Parts: sequence; structure tokens; C-alpha cells
Amino acid sequence: MACSVNFFKQFPIFQDLSFEELEEVGKIAHHRKFKKGDVIFREGERRESVYFVIHGLIKVYKVSTDGKEQVINLIHSDEMFPHVGFFDKTPYPATALTLTDVNVIAVPIEAFENLLLQKPQISIKVMRVMGKKILELQDRIQQMSTQTVFERTVTTLIRMTEEMGKHRQDDSIYVHIPITNSDLANMIGVTENRSIERLISYEKTS
Repeated sequence: MACSVNFFKQFPIFQDLSFEELEEVGKIAHHRKFKKGDVIFREGERRESVYFVIHGLIKVYKVSTDGKEQVINLIHSDEMFPHVGFFDKTPYPATALTLTDVNVIAVPIEAFENLLLQKPQISIKVMRVMGKKILELQDRIQQMSTQTVFERTVTTLIRMTEEMGKHRQDDSIYVHIPITNSDLANMIGVTENRSIERLISYEKTS
């Protein structure tokens, strides 16, 4: 089933494509639904599709050699994943687990590569945007590596508020994310299983 041109237009990776080019992408895409707790793909599996989230929340994580889980990112509505995208044959770099019921559009990598061969102008436009995205992710990694625990905690909470917060009538912002304190600590880069309150108080008194 062909997917809406307007849906793809909202994603930065497709922002420079014309209406006709977006129609071609829509022809090779298809809808998929997952229940809460489903694994969309596992780290190391052959990468077959790139996903664009219509609705839902997904936890992306890696498992270290000693069995510890490291949360890489939370993917929510109107985002794509994995960010490595199309353009290479590497396996999925992490595991994607649904935290809610999830509705996505999947674009098969092989079909997309065939489309790029037929219409190389799409490839140039997409690669230009992907380059910008990679720089943004590099900046985020560098920022996280130089910040203190307290600063990383505040930065992460601000980002979650900006991306997933809902404004209330009293001008406050409510963020509801079904993750544990341990998940959040992993995202911040703290190995010990502290609550967020203890993370902040620990840094202030250290």
C-alpha cells in the first residue's frame, strides 16, 4: 500500500525531495504494527528496513560484553530509526524494543537502493541531509562526554521535555515516558543504578 507523501515530508531525510520523488518512496513503503514489548529488530541482525514512527515509543539499546544494557535512545512519533539509515550493509547496531503499542512505516533498504539507482538525484538529496544528521549526533556525543553527571541529567531531561512534553493549561509541561530510573541512568551514562533524585544530589555534593 502506498504511503502518504505528506507523512514522509515531515522527516528531515526527505525534506529536499519533490512531490514526485516522495511518491516513489511511498510506493515501496508499507505499514507495520507492533504490540508493547515486541522486539522490532535485534542488535547484529541483518538490516532490512528503516522505520518511520507514526505513533508510539521505542527503546533502542545495546548489550555490553558483560551483559549490561546501555540505552542509546528513545524513539517517538515522527522519528526515523536506525539513524545509520540506508547506504551500507552493516547489521542493526542496536536492539529496538517497543515501550508502547507502535505503528510505523517501513522502507525496505534493498528497494530503496534500487530506487536510488533509478533516480540518482534522490540519492544526492538524501545523503546531504544524512550528513547533517551525523554531525548533530556527533555533537551530542561530544557534549555528553564532557559534561558532569548533573549536567548530563539536566540536558537529557530538557531534551525529553522538548521532544515529548505536553503543555498544560497552567503553563507547566508534563512528560510521561514508560521507562525505569535504570533506563534513564543508562541514557545519561551512569553505571550505578541510582534514581534521578540521587544522581542530582550526588553531583551537587561531590
